[in-house]
Amino acid sequence: MAILTKIRNRSGLAIGMVGGALLLFVISDALNSNFGLFSGQAANNNVGEIDGETIGIRQFEEKLEFNTENFKMRTQQENIDENTRTQLREQTWAQYLNDYMMAKEYKDLGIEVSNEELEDMLMGKNIHPQIIQSFTDPKTGMFDINAVKNYLKQVAEGTDEKMKAQWKEFEDFLVNDGMQRKYVSLLKKGIYTTSLEAKHSFLSKNSNVDMAFVAIPYMSIADTAIVAEESDLKSYFKKNLYKYKERENSRKLEFVVWDFAPTADDSAVVIKWANDQVAQLQASTNDTAYTDLNSETKFDPTPKNRTEFPEGVQDQLFNAANGTVIGPVFNNGKYNVYKVIGEKEDSVYTMRASHILFRIEGATMEDTLKAKNKANEIMARVKKGESFATLAREFGTDGTKDKGGDLGWFKEGSMVKEFNDAVKAGKKGDLLVAKTQFGYHLISVTENKSKKLITVACVDRTVAASEKTTSAAYNEASQFAASSTNLEDFNKNVADQKIEKRIAEYVRENDNFLPGFTDAREVVKWANLAKEGDVSEVITIGGDKYVIATLASNREKGKANFDASRERVLADYRKDQKAEQLSEKMKTAMASGTALEAISKNLNQSLNPVTSQTFENASIPYVGYDPSFVGAVMGTPVGKLTGPFKGDGAVYAFQVNKINPATVPADLAPFRNEIGSANQSRVEYSYSEVLKDLKGVKDFRYKFY
Repeated sequence: MAILTKIRNRSGLAIGMVGGALLLFVISDALNSNFGLFSGQAANNNVGEIDGETIGIRQFEEKLEFNTENFKMRTQQENIDENTRTQLREQTWAQYLNDYMMAKEYKDLGIEVSNEELEDMLMGKNIHPQIIQSFTDPKTGMFDINAVKNYLKQVAEGTDEKMKAQWKEFEDFLVNDGMQRKYVSLLKKGIYTTSLEAKHSFLSKNSNVDMAFVAIPYMSIADTAIVAEESDLKSYFKKNLYKYKERENSRKLEFVVWDFAPTADDSAVVIKWANDQVAQLQASTNDTAYTDLNSETKFDPTPKNRTEFPEGVQDQLFNAANGTVIGPVFNNGKYNVYKVIGEKEDSVYTMRASHILFRIEGATMEDTLKAKNKANEIMARVKKGESFATLAREFGTDGTKDKGGDLGWFKEGSMVKEFNDAVKAGKKGDLLVAKTQFGYHLISVTENKSKKLITVACVDRTVAASEKTTSAAYNEASQFAASSTNLEDFNKNVADQKIEKRIAEYVRENDNFLPGFTDAREVVKWANLAKEGDVSEVITIGGDKYVIATLASNREKGKANFDASRERVLADYRKDQKAEQLSEKMKTAMASGTALEAISKNLNQSLNPVTSQTFENASIPYVGYDPSFVGAVMGTPVGKLTGPFKGDGAVYAFQVNKINPATVPADLAPFRNEIGSANQSRVEYSYSEVLKDLKGVKDFRYKFY
């Protein structure tokens, strides 16, 4: 069942059914319509629209609930956290995109995956990465095809219907993934690069010019020197609306944060508690009752092996006599105090070893001998006194190399048979060479094998913020919120109280985060329903922070909003005004000087020679990135004094002194391939967004979650 557990945990995310959430709100009888066809109110009950099909909230919630139960069954979990709920909603939406959008595409194009192709993905020549991941030992990085075959036999011959259903679900994922890869491949095959494109690409990289220029940078005029009246900005905005149309819906938020993470005083309280537990647990005559009464985690009577305890305390626990108390030990945010209360012998060994894997790079006997000889050579070096860990870092070829080859403690049977048997037969200090399907392993047995299990009473307590800490932070936040009824009040209070104000520029409707904060869905959800200038109540995020936010601006896809774009408009307006002023200055300098040397002296700006400037390279020596100027240079004939030219970073006067053309090669295939590969990569990562536009996908989930 271990393999099934791995598949449950790993494939679920990939399948798009990672887990679920309890229904976040009760859906009333008014939401009975799945398709929102009956009224404007019904339309408000839709979570989305895909290719003309509307998806009602009840319809979405039913699928969400199904995925919830499926996830719980797969992972043996009763409770799920907020991150899992968020993932589930994303994956449920992805299922609808697949069912309503991609499935139609596959059908129209005749794309399918045959049984033979599925078998190839499971155990053929083209094994799917999810299969490799699920049947690879995480400690050794070794994939075992026999484990796949044995598991499939177990599923086929077994009577566990849940196991069969879960495997069928995984196979469905493989089939869908196969169709998606075929679809992407079809799109990529449709990309054709002409010889003319290849020629232009070659010339843009290899043809170059020698030139010289004089530049007056825009930064030579201070921003404060450009007076920008509101009417001027609005006029500029209207003339250049195309520059400010939003590509997607988003909001600008300003917010302040009160952190109520545990203080030093809070930590000190838990440390004192943990120290007190040492004597009290030592004196306890009923360890079960004492643990249940005093610990966050109930008493667990199950005997455990070394691998089930934190690495830093394993040796102490397993070398201690019954009745010994060990701790306090800090681990994963908790202080733990352990008491060894029992010992038992396991049916299998627990072992510890380090290894260096020498892979067999080829199929010949010579390749095999090469790997074997290398293993023996390194073993000889270790025997002469060289560090095994150092050599493992140098010669190791799997995931353990960075840990000096250390595999830690592992249970008998968790490694491939040849490796397992070699370690089991050895004793601490032995050096062994063993061959497996992955190559030759130089093995160092670092501890003697043991069947020892121990039963431990463990009292633990999390270092958490006290009520005093949280109350103090909440009171401060509440007072700020009560006196901030609008954006102006919000900013005044920020200034008066000298609180750090944070800004989230482009917050999308379904985002779960704010800059620097990964668990901020409640703030985004508030913003989705707020009006510009509104200020939120106190919102808790991340379990240890209070946030108050204000909606500074609301940006709508396809529309240009002056208030939302004001800073960009101001920057562009200033740049245009500077360009006009500097152009007049350049004209005056050029009128009294017909050569770049004279213009340079008139302006007191340096004359900058440039050699071998290409069209592809948009960076200019002495200036920086300025594609507009590079384009102008490459289109100017030799000897012509040109200017003033308004570039992206300066106003220029320039002259092309020499054009150095490149000879186009007879064989343009390499350049065609290069362009084709780049275009195919863009298609692979952008087709879904294009398809969403073509299919009229509308996502209204932000209204509900």
